[in-house]
Amino acid sequence: MGDIVSIGKWIWLSRVFFYEVNMNKKGYFQNIVQNLSEGNVAHIATESQFVRLKKMEYWVRILRFAPQYFVLKMIRPLMDTASQAELNQKLAAFNSEPSIEMEDEETQDLAMENFSKYALEIQDVTTKHFTQYALEQLQKADIENDPVYARVQNLKKTLRLSDDEIELIIYLWIDIATEIKMKQSGLSKRAAMMQSHRQEVNLMLVAIGFNEKQFYNSIGDDSLLSKLNIIDSDLNLDHEIELHLNGVTNITSVGDIETADAPKIPFQTLAKDRSEAEMLIYLLAQHDYKQPLNILFYGRAGTGKTELSKALAYELGIPLYTIKSTSISKNGIIRENSIGDSILRRRVRNLQLAAWRCENEKAIILIDEADQMLNNLEKGTLNMLMEDIHTPVIWISNSMKFVEESTRRRFDYSIEFENFTAEKRAMQLHSVLKNFNAPNLICDEDVSAIASEYPVTVGGMTLAIKHALPLAGERSMVTDVIRKMLSAHANLLGVKCDYSREKDTHAPAYNLSGINMEGDVNEIIEIAENFNEIWDHLDGKGAAQALNILLYGAPGTGKTEFARYLARKLNRKLIIKRSSDLKGMFVGETEKRIRAAFEEAEENKAFLFFDEADSLIGDRSHAERNFEISQVNEILTQLENFNGIFIAATNFNGNLDSASRRRFALKLGFNYLTADGIQEMWKSFFAPIECPDNVKHLDMLAPGDFNAVYSRLRYLPTQKRTAERIANELENEIKAKGGFNNRKMGF
Repeated sequence: MGDIVSIGKWIWLSRVFFYEVNMNKKGYFQNIVQNLSEGNVAHIATESQFVRLKKMEYWVRILRFAPQYFVLKMIRPLMDTASQAELNQKLAAFNSEPSIEMEDEETQDLAMENFSKYALEIQDVTTKHFTQYALEQLQKADIENDPVYARVQNLKKTLRLSDDEIELIIYLWIDIATEIKMKQSGLSKRAAMMQSHRQEVNLMLVAIGFNEKQFYNSIGDDSLLSKLNIIDSDLNLDHEIELHLNGVTNITSVGDIETADAPKIPFQTLAKDRSEAEMLIYLLAQHDYKQPLNILFYGRAGTGKTELSKALAYELGIPLYTIKSTSISKNGIIRENSIGDSILRRRVRNLQLAAWRCENEKAIILIDEADQMLNNLEKGTLNMLMEDIHTPVIWISNSMKFVEESTRRRFDYSIEFENFTAEKRAMQLHSVLKNFNAPNLICDEDVSAIASEYPVTVGGMTLAIKHALPLAGERSMVTDVIRKMLSAHANLLGVKCDYSREKDTHAPAYNLSGINMEGDVNEIIEIAENFNEIWDHLDGKGAAQALNILLYGAPGTGKTEFARYLARKLNRKLIIKRSSDLKGMFVGETEKRIRAAFEEAEENKAFLFFDEADSLIGDRSHAERNFEISQVNEILTQLENFNGIFIAATNFNGNLDSASRRRFALKLGFNYLTADGIQEMWKSFFAPIECPDNVKHLDMLAPGDFNAVYSRLRYLPTQKRTAERIANELENEIKAKGGFNNRKMGF
């Protein structure tokens, strides 16, 4: 690498020159001419004294112990002026000799013999003069102020390299072996680098004065060159190290390690109902800094892993150093290598640097977005990091799907992060508002609604609140801006929002007297009210106490509305999960979603309502696939350990698994409306229009039919919403019910 001005520096110089030019169209080229005339071009650095002396050192050894690598074109620029003049005279004398017509083989042999003698003479003269001059220069060398030498020393100190290790780095950076191959063979650099690996190693040992033991100790598994991925198995020097030595970047500044800022949400808020977080406080507070401690936070992105890490450090009063995840090197260049790419090497190196920084203080190291390291890093290097670093390390990963089991076992403690419940998001939103000193920017009702609709991170909430602050005082406008900001943010990140907030019936009130139910509904309500009184005192530490209610009957007969009615009556939130919400594509995903639904309900002290439950707890004796059995087993397990009220609704009571049916203490059947019930529903939806007598005697009419007809006719002009039109629409609803198309209406 004869010239230390790298391609990256050339690019930088060209950018500096270009942006010095006035980009206005008027006088554009005139300004360029002025710059050229005045010589306003950035100075191009010459080769450093340190690099020149290292080349002399290498060539002294090569000429003594491996003269077969002699290349005049590489040695002559390193010689003194007098020696170069003598060589030039000999070269001129040889070139001035008359050319020999090589007409026969004897003449050709003579010419070759003369050339060989001349070449040996040139090599002997060069070796004699160069060696003497080089030794003199090395003896009196003063490189104290040489910038390359300074970068070498900084690199050695920062990475704690031995003398042998730094000598290997210098040699590979100067790249004399590739230059020799190119000069000797006339090959391109790529072709030259593809030549014998063994030959390159032998040349290296000669040039730097190593024996084989020194060499292999310097690149072995226990060396820092290997642990920090500075040199790969093909003797390629890491690109970031090259850039540092070239003066393009400064690896000693450790720009990818920074101290984390304070958390936006206090630890107490994040740790609410999360006993694992309290366990972490204990582990970190009692940690012996002579031992490793590796903690894993894994789960879906945006669920608070990084925020909890910050809160833990803040709660313990110790610094948190973060290893940033960079997708590109500082100069915009990425190179592939044997363990992935330069980014991966850089993160490994920065982790070790962070550990060294923390040797004399209590701290925590955070590796955000550690998926690449856990999935792609060579196992020996990963094991070294997890065993040799004694500062606690928190590894954050969005997925453990491809991480080997042997790696998972190395973590001392782990927490899986799932989506926040609406209640926790509401708490986060309150904290964000408080941080902006605007706790009353939106009312509590809007906070709850927004938290329910938008499952976004604290960062998304912060952005939305920041942009809504200028509208403080205009509550409706503030809420509108926040919703639009959160909607755009969620859409950009592919986050599914819950815009389908459960709506109450369109009737003025849910009228139990109109519903045709089997069982003592008043007794069920009384039992639920009694359970509600002790519900708040259930903490999950004692035996599970649950009230499980089964609602069964034909579609539209009022099952879902009854669940809503009961939740409103007891002033509880209702969490509705349908089959489509719970069933997943992958093995185990359905069971995981079922488990998460029960956990969400228990955390929020909310009713949990499974609609279309027959598709989830169907008869296992008819199951044809393993997952049909496993999902029933999961629900039964959750029911055994649940604290709260669970309601399941099914259209096909006979299809339920017998073990599942036994888990329901209360069962309530829903039938089609009676004549009195039809009249009650008509009053609720279509008063003051009188209900016709023929409608009172319709068969298979359900509350859902009234709701559907009302939705269809509600915006028609009043004169068109006649009793006859309503009756016809109700009749059409009955006809549309599958399996009953030919059934006649009764009067």
